[in-house]
Amino acid sequence: MTSSNGLPRRSDPLVLVCLAHAGGSVALYRDWQPRLPWFVQARMLELPGHGMRRSVSPHSEWPALIAQLSDELLALVGGASFALFGHSMGSLVALELMHALCERGERAPVWFGASATISPARRKHETHWLNCSHTEMIACLRERGGTPAELLDDAEFVDFMLPMLRADFHLCGVHPAHIARRAKLPGTSNTSAMLDCPIDVFIGRDDPATANRADVDAWANETRGPCAVHWFDGGHFFIDTAREAVLAAVAKALLLHGQRAQPARGVVA
Repeated sequence: MTSSNGLPRRSDPLVLVCLAHAGGSVALYRDWQPRLPWFVQARMLELPGHGMRRSVSPHSEWPALIAQLSDELLALVGGASFALFGHSMGSLVALELMHALCERGERAPVWFGASATISPARRKHETHWLNCSHTEMIACLRERGGTPAELLDDAEFVDFMLPMLRADFHLCGVHPAHIARRAKLPGTSNTSAMLDCPIDVFIGRDDPATANRADVDAWANETRGPCAVHWFDGGHFFIDTAREAVLAAVAKALLLHGQRAQPARGVVA
């Protein structure tokens, strides 16, 4: 069955699981539900130490974080088909969750939206964030935007947020894209660690973190499915400043890919 605009329609629900950026909360998505297609149920996966889970210690190691979130993700979606959307660090977490589900023999998402980050294979390896200075952390936050200047000037606020920010930035810096599981060695064809689901990449035109288009386009190497890149006016937090345009693109992608046949595994061994 198709809708009036010729796009596929579904009779069963699709759960869209959303993950937020480093130092952020899934409150970022608080007004998404009314703007999504009728069959989509937006649900939020908050990381430990963030938002309403602020009293829990944040993770600073990938295996422990993904082991916990994998169980939480499966409980969140139940038996429904699902898609994932992550902004910035949330994209990296979503990617690792998909690979973890594969390793457990679980079903794959029907779609993945990766926002405000370059291909994980193009990321720099950084190990200094757990011990970096206040000054360096604040300078990075100022460059990215999204945090009011008055908060960054508030020493108590910075001290309160610093443990979570250190953990999050460390995770981003040591993201396991460089390890053998996903390394593409010269003269080899490593397709065992590729996804099958479609990927739509969302990027701000004025975001210095994603200014190199080749680094963005390299997301296509993460999947055997289609990969499209969408550019929006704004910087790292274009997801807020260009919200209507972003949500229109997300809705269209979910309509296009929501009926996609779902393989038993998201990654073929």
